[in-house]
Amino acid sequence: MTPMRRLNVTAVALYLALGTMFASVPLYVTEELGGSKAMAGLAISIFFIAAVVTRPVVGRLADVHGRRLFIVIPPFAIAVLLVAMLGARWVPAVLAVRFGLGVFGSAFYTAAVTTSTDLNPHGQASAVAVLSISIYLGFALGPTLGETLVHGATALAWLVPAALAVVAGAIVWGIPETRPAGDDATPAPDPGAYEELAPGLTGAGPAPTVPRAAAPGTRLWLGVLHPAAVLPGLTLLTLGLGYQAITSQSALYATSIDMATATPLFAAFALSILGIRLVSGRLADTIGPVRVMFPGVACYIVGFGLLARFAAPVAAVVGIAFVGAGWALVFPAVTAWLSGRVPDAERGSALGSLISFMDIGQGTGGYLVGGLADAFGFGTAFVAPAVLAAAGGIVLAVAVRRPGPTAPGGS
Repeated sequence: MTPMRRLNVTAVALYLALGTMFASVPLYVTEELGGSKAMAGLAISIFFIAAVVTRPVVGRLADVHGRRLFIVIPPFAIAVLLVAMLGARWVPAVLAVRFGLGVFGSAFYTAAVTTSTDLNPHGQASAVAVLSISIYLGFALGPTLGETLVHGATALAWLVPAALAVVAGAIVWGIPETRPAGDDATPAPDPGAYEELAPGLTGAGPAPTVPRAAAPGTRLWLGVLHPAAVLPGLTLLTLGLGYQAITSQSALYATSIDMATATPLFAAFALSILGIRLVSGRLADTIGPVRVMFPGVACYIVGFGLLARFAAPVAAVVGIAFVGAGWALVFPAVTAWLSGRVPDAERGSALGSLISFMDIGQGTGGYLVGGLADAFGFGTAFVAPAVLAAAGGIVLAVAVRRPGPTAPGGS
């Protein structure tokens, strides 16, 4: 089995395990533990709160010590934590377990994304898109499995995904190290390397080749955040909030609009992401990431607009499909765009920082939208992600016009 195939098969199994919790945890918190929609949302979102700190640190460590350690250990740690859910009989205990899952899940994801770009340096968006397809294949099936398990025997809702995580760990154990040779001697980056080396690019075509600066070191924001990731990261923060609104609240939203099961909503979300990502990575590599990003933001706004306006099953499925399509377009394109604007030796740090912004949005989205739904209903609650997505699109427009180093295909 090739390293990339091994990584992708692992992602299917691991994210099938983690995906079960998108349905099982909110239902468990509200139906068995008596928690609110906001607490159910927090129980999902806290995974990403843990990831805010973990991902940029792991990105930096992966640049120095290698990617493999952060890929092979997390699946087994996740299995242990899933078993610990058997004893989580009050909401704070659930939050603690979910926080631990966030630490190890984010470590795996950061290292996996970086490894995928190492394995395909001339088609980074395609590599990230293929990995994402594997992840969302797991997510497409996970919530339905989780909903079935938690309504059957609660213990199975934790033990079955724990077994899947062990399988994932066994599959990925044989993956080799992919860190580019010589990166251990690379010092921290110089902020001057990112100033006025190339004009802002707006997607008019392939970027001109600009030599990557061999700078003595970049000054990291707050000691951990790569400066090139800040503006695109703010965009992913706004979109991540909406993403988490879907994943954390769909099971409860389905009940509020008299759907017998949330399966159509989770399926629409995951399958729209899968379908679009079959082409979005290659499209970003071919015509430039910028030409892919902004239609994705527009899809996001349309999707949440439908959810806010129409409280009906058909509108819910269509709206969530639009949100999924928007995410599928934006994330690989932004990842590839940023990868083309930083030196190879800093890619892990930059991508870890980028994803940490997304984690902030995902870490707050479930609680925010759940709280709004508790107070005003889901119609009003879904207005917030639409407005924030529009703001994120404006920030992204500013980012692509700022000068910075680039590489072929980084437009």
